[in-house]
Amino acid sequence: ELEIKKPRRWDKKWRLVIFDIPEGKKKLRDALRRRLKLLGLHEFQKSVFIFPYPCEDEINILVNFFDLQDHVRCLESVLSYDADLRQIFKV
Repeated sequence: ELEIKKPRRWDKKWRLVIFDIPEGKKKLRDALRRRLKLLGLHEFQKSVFIFPYPCEDEINILVNFFDLQDHVRCLESVLSYDADLRQIFKV
């Protein structure tokens, strides 16, 4: 049972999880999507999920569990025009 601990204050950085998983690994891709949603990440695009708090350790656990190291990347960024995302996450 993975859980992402939310800090008291948001650092105004967004965490993006991007992936390009081949069709031959469709079941793993779908399982990863389900787990990311269960962790509270928002599907920004079909293969891009976003979260406002640090979550790299939890994502690494998932990536290693599903053996998808060659297909998943984590980014940390500041985004413009993020009012919709701030509303979704209440930050």
